Parts: sequence; C-alpha cells; structure tokens
Amino acid sequence: MFRSPTLSFYFARRFAKTALIIFIVVFVLMAFIDYLELARRAARREGFDAFLYLLVSLARVPNVIERALPFTILFASMASFVMANRQLELVVARASGVSAWQFLLPAGLVAVLIGIFATTVFNPISTELKERSILLGNQLAQERVRIESAKLAEKKAPEPAPPPTTEIVASADNSDWPVWMRQTGREGSSIIGARQSLNRGLSLVDASAFVFKPDGSLARRIDASTADFEDGDWVFRNATVLQAGSRPTPVPEVRLPTDLNANQVSQRLADPETVSFWSLPELVEISKKSAVPSDAYEMQFQSLLAQPLLFLAMVFVAATVSLRFSRSRDLGQVILTGVAVGFVLYVITELARGLGRSGVVSPMIAAWTPAIVAILLSVTVLLHREDG
Repeated sequence: MFRSPTLSFYFARRFAKTALIIFIVVFVLMAFIDYLELARRAARREGFDAFLYLLVSLARVPNVIERALPFTILFASMASFVMANRQLELVVARASGVSAWQFLLPAGLVAVLIGIFATTVFNPISTELKERSILLGNQLAQERVRIESAKLAEKKAPEPAPPPTTEIVASADNSDWPVWMRQTGREGSSIIGARQSLNRGLSLVDASAFVFKPDGSLARRIDASTADFEDGDWVFRNATVLQAGSRPTPVPEVRLPTDLNANQVSQRLADPETVSFWSLPELVEISKKSAVPSDAYEMQFQSLLAQPLLFLAMVFVAATVSLRFSRSRDLGQVILTGVAVGFVLYVITELARGLGRSGVVSPMIAAWTPAIVAILLSVTVLLHREDG
C-alpha cells in the first residue's frame, strides 16, 4: 500500500505533530475561557480559591474537548495538506510518480489510531475527570453556602432567614441534562430529579424530591445539594424540607426509601455521557434484561466505536478541498470550504445521535452511517480528481 515508507512516515509524523499542536492550543484556550468565566462568577464571593477553581476547569475541559476532536482532526488535516502544497512537496511527490493516496493514507491511518486512543483511553479519563470536577465544584459551592450561613448567624436577625440557595458550578459544555424518575417506597410514591447524575446514576447533584400522600396530594418537598443511593434509600445531604404551612427547614440528612435496586436506578438515571466506554456494554445488557429502553446507552457506545471512522472521514473531507494546488489568494476559500463541509458533517452526525438516542433510528445505523457516507463521497471526489 505504501510504495515509499520513508515518505509515508514523513507525512504521518507531520500530521500527528500538527494534530497535537492544535489539540494543545484548543485545550489551553478552552481551559482559559472556562476559568475566566468561573472566576468572574465567584471572585466577588467570600472564600474564593483561585487554584481550586483552576482545577475544576482543567478537570472538565477534557469532556468538552472530546466533542471537538473531529474538528481537531479536520483542522490538522487541512493544515498538513495546505503546508505541503505551499512548500511544493505534493507537487514534487506527484512529479516523481507518487499518487495522492500515498500521502493521504498515512494521515488517515494516524487519524484512525487517534480515534482508537480517544475511545479506549481518553474517553474513560474524561468521564472520570468530569465527575471529579462536578464533585469538587459542588464542594466549593457548599463551602460558600456555609460561609454565607455563618455571616447570617452573626447578624442575629430577628427572624430566621431561609438558608441560601446552593449554587452549583455550571458545566462548560452545557451538556447537563435534568433527570426525573417516579418511584415508590415505604413512605408512598415520589418523584425524584436532579440537575446532574454521577456514578452511573447512584449519585445526584442539585437533587429534588416530591413526596406524595396516599390520596395523591403533595406531602413535602426535599431539596438538597447532593443525594446518594445507599442500601435501598435515597440519602439527601444538606437538605431543605418544605411542607405546607411551614417555613423551609434545613436538615443535615434526609432518607427517602425506594423499592428500586441499584441496577434499576442506573438504568433510569445514568447519563450516557458520564459513563466510561468500558462500562457502557454492561449498562446496555442490564437494560435489555430488565426490558428498559437502552437506546441512549447503545447510541453512546456505537458513537464511540465509530469515532475512528469519523476521524478518517474528516481526513478525507479535508483532502477534497486541500490537496489541489492553490495560490495564496485562494487559501481563505480553501479553509472556509473545508470548515463548512466539516461543520455540515458534524451537524448531521449530531442529528443522527439524537435520532439514535430517542430510538427513532437504530443506534448502530445512526452512529456509523454519517461517517461511511462522508468517506464514500470524499473518495468519489478524490478518485475523480486524481484518476479522472
């Protein structure tokens, strides 16, 4: 496949180096912007710790940048091909009888290897860091609430003031999804929800519970910064209990019994994007055995499996607009065209993910089809240009 191993290794090394540089630049830029946003929100409050907030930003940026990896591959491919064109390396290689595929396939192979690494190594690390960042952010918010409560106590107000609202650090990628679930227990039926779920749905952040009486009327509402599933009970910590006709009452810990087991809770509350690639097959199997829809977990698993192919598609898409020799005045048009085509492919991929998660389309078809179609169309264009 490679007539000149030295030339192929040269192009592969250049592409890998360019991809690494772009990844580092994007990572630093996103971490800097995210940290500035956190600092802007929290700097005026008591107990601001710049180093801890920096750790929060650094821990959650990998999960954000994971969604931007296809564009990293696209930009790296375009940069590599454009630089080779500007330095006349591709012209000389073609004049010596080397086909365009000889310097395209090494970049494609590196992209596939990066995709495999991103799926098997980077994804588990990013999901673990995201959970740690949420927990750390929640601890910082609770500490801030404690300081504000101490200030209120020192003022000795004539009437007790309600506890300050816990502010949870917002996620940089805005991918947090509220989760809600109806359950039954020894105290009757209830609806439990949260802004985020961690630990495969067994830990909730910014949780709320509405507990109902046997006649269906609301008995009480429980709000807490965190809730954990322990031994058949939901344990709400640093909670506020609200009942009709009474003031909100702060309670250190509230237990709400449930008839669900840990597997059933995971099936209903686990956010697929917070589950490691290696743990997704287990959740899919548990959901199928329990006759619970598993489309969201299957879609996430298939998307991660198809990620190397998507990266390869980005290389071919970049090649369709970057391999032809272009003058300096045409460089902007080349870049704009490549970004537009890559963005269209990314949008189509995200739409397919949404259809797969909702069960409208088979997750396997939704995950693999966009990348396969993009590769086939790109190869068709390249064959027409290179081989007539």
